[in-house]
Amino acid sequence: MNGIVLGTVGAYFAVLLGVAWYCSRHESLEAYFVNARKTTLWLLTLANVATVVGAGATVAIVSEVYRSGISYGSALVVSFIVGMLLLGAVATRIKAIGDRYGAYTIVDFYHKRFGERNRALVAILQVLLLVIWIGVQTIALAAMAQALIGVPYLAAVGLSVGVTVLYTAIGGLKLDIITDFLQFWIIAIVFALMGAFGYARLTGGITGLLASLPPGHLDPFAFGGVGWFVGAMVLSGFIYLANTAHWQRIFSAADERTARRSFVYALPILVVLGALVLFFGLLAAATLGQVPPDTAFYALIGQTLPPVLVGLGFAAILAVVMSSIDSLVVGGSAILYPLLEGRGSGRRHVRHARLLTAAFGIIGGLVALLFPSIINLSLFVSYLALIFVPSIMAGLYGSRTSPQASFLSILIPTALLVALYPFLTKNTFLITTPLSVAIVLFYDRFR
Repeated sequence: MNGIVLGTVGAYFAVLLGVAWYCSRHESLEAYFVNARKTTLWLLTLANVATVVGAGATVAIVSEVYRSGISYGSALVVSFIVGMLLLGAVATRIKAIGDRYGAYTIVDFYHKRFGERNRALVAILQVLLLVIWIGVQTIALAAMAQALIGVPYLAAVGLSVGVTVLYTAIGGLKLDIITDFLQFWIIAIVFALMGAFGYARLTGGITGLLASLPPGHLDPFAFGGVGWFVGAMVLSGFIYLANTAHWQRIFSAADERTARRSFVYALPILVVLGALVLFFGLLAAATLGQVPPDTAFYALIGQTLPPVLVGLGFAAILAVVMSSIDSLVVGGSAILYPLLEGRGSGRRHVRHARLLTAAFGIIGGLVALLFPSIINLSLFVSYLALIFVPSIMAGLYGSRTSPQASFLSILIPTALLVALYPFLTKNTFLITTPLSVAIVLFYDRFR
């Protein structure tokens, strides 16, 4: 079986690198970072889906549903829906801002709306966000490499980062969108096959599956209690608004209507895929026995799919992970490049952008070495992302919020998050998010 898996994965990498080389010829900096602002509707729609269904959403959901039940997974599936609705609602305004100012990232928005000091703070924290998100995806990719060839975790991280960074650095956002479009179809086909074969293995259908779950697995409050569950259901979709990778996608759209409709059309697809991922977690809990939680999805692939399709299953996981890593890596380099090099259009600028992209991806891999827990990393970075949302909404739709209010609404809750997360962990956002909202709403009134 390992020979089939490795052969399929090797062929998958070869195709991606071939596409990367072809698409990167005669590329400009504008194409590298925002696809020359001409991405078409269905290319953008399916690329959005592939990016959202990343390792933090797929491997982490299956892992935590396997370990503790539906609480964490169901909240994240709801976040897909809220996130797409929210991005669809604001995409027109974000796209207009991007075209007006020639923006590449969310940092450019903060610079134009709130000034240089906000730009510096947001650049630092957005880079931190992206590095941690890359670490989350790398952990999933390294776990798969361990499952495939049994290498130590350190070597698995090195292999995962090396291959992914090579493919991403070559083509930038233009390649990212094209390959995400292709990766969507791999994900969709394999998830559909896993759902069909998994359901066929059940005795008694869904009712039998639910009856065979460990005690407490259907408790919606099992992961973090009532406060965490309600807060996550209400707020988790807003995390997507603070991810500069989504801003880059919006900036890359051919026009405002394309930007908005790409998220609206992605919504029903994500509902189906989210339900399938939740089903995979429950299936793993009912049928796998004792396995390390972070490897539950990989074990389920081997158990559910026929041997001839297992290689395709692992290729789907590669698609899931790489479709998120490439977006994050390009997002990080798009933030840093204007700060370090300014803007330009020559081949030298594109070459430097590729080197910066590669370096940024390697740094994200180091996070996976230092903090090899996908759930803890996912939670921390999600809570950090929520802190940005009040100032983003004020900047997009208001004119009275001052640069100082924006700055403090990010700085103070971030400091509290770092200080309190080791003690409050899952419930830290119940303090930091309302505080950020309060500063945006009331600071300018009472100063």
